[in-house]
Amino acid sequence: MKLTVKNSLPMTLIVTLVLMSACGKKENKVNSSTGNGISSSTPIFQGSNGTTVYSQYQSVRNSVACLSGRSRLVNDASFYITAQSGSITGTTVGGQWYPGVIPNGTASTMYVGVSAYRDLMFLTKVTSGSQVVGYNVILSFCDVPNAYVNYPALVSNDRALINFNAPSGITINTAVSCGYGLIAAALNTVIVSQRSATNPYTSDYPVYTSFTRPNCQ
Repeated sequence: MKLTVKNSLPMTLIVTLVLMSACGKKENKVNSSTGNGISSSTPIFQGSNGTTVYSQYQSVRNSVACLSGRSRLVNDASFYITAQSGSITGTTVGGQWYPGVIPNGTASTMYVGVSAYRDLMFLTKVTSGSQVVGYNVILSFCDVPNAYVNYPALVSNDRALINFNAPSGITINTAVSCGYGLIAAALNTVIVSQRSATNPYTSDYPVYTSFTRPNCQ
């Protein structure tokens, strides 16, 4: 299925581009655990269902271009929630998200959401037999330049994306007219673009984003 985002979401939430102020000494470490571990060899993408989900993820990611002048980040950020630690009720998934990928089980179903800026959210249900182990969320962001051209970008490849939170939960639509499930709403999610390890003139920057279902044909 070909995915389009022409009419996917009104421009109701705009990331405010602000000048980054100097923030003192350079940190020695940056949490780079997010964005790693997503590949065809990831355990949850094994088996026929897992392989299908991974192929869908790759296909959608490659087919949705960022807005003109922006590029998709090389690494996607991944977080997970388990059936024990999360709040999974009906069609809404919520709770505290942890960095990384669920190590056991198989990705059995994928749900896709898109933002006004062509950022992508992939929610994958992970099961073991008939039991739901939990959910992974994979976030594929486009870079965000600074409003001041001579200053560092607010979201870029040298800034890890950490501390994802979806305060209103992620509501899914199980219809598979696109060949996969859809994210009906993930409103006012926030993720932190961590200060750069190589540029002392950056500081942590919260990125607020809403996702909704894409159009596909």
